[in-house]
Amino acid sequence: MADGPSQDHYPVLEELIDINQHHLSVIGVGHPSLDRVCQLTAERGLHSKLTGAGGGGCAITLLRPDTAPSVVGAAIGDLSSCGFECWETDIGAPGILVHSLSSL
Repeated sequence: MADGPSQDHYPVLEELIDINQHHLSVIGVGHPSLDRVCQLTAERGLHSKLTGAGGGGCAITLLRPDTAPSVVGAAIGDLSSCGFECWETDIGAPGILVHSLSSL
């Protein structure tokens, strides 16, 4: 995805996010606040799931590259009005890196 995501990948990712969130709720790591995040973003056509250890701490929402800024702004407004904090970031960056002294 980092080297040039295809628009064909996004419907699959959205479906996997929805399935994963459902499974997480079934095994008991969901929380009413996470359900609310998922509901609010779904009303804007977005897909969210918990991230981290669960229990209401943090969720992620997938934004397609063609998501209108007005949709993002409206979703942030909806979430903020319910007391949630929102941050926008990018995916596809390298994870943990190990540098040797000779490369520095």
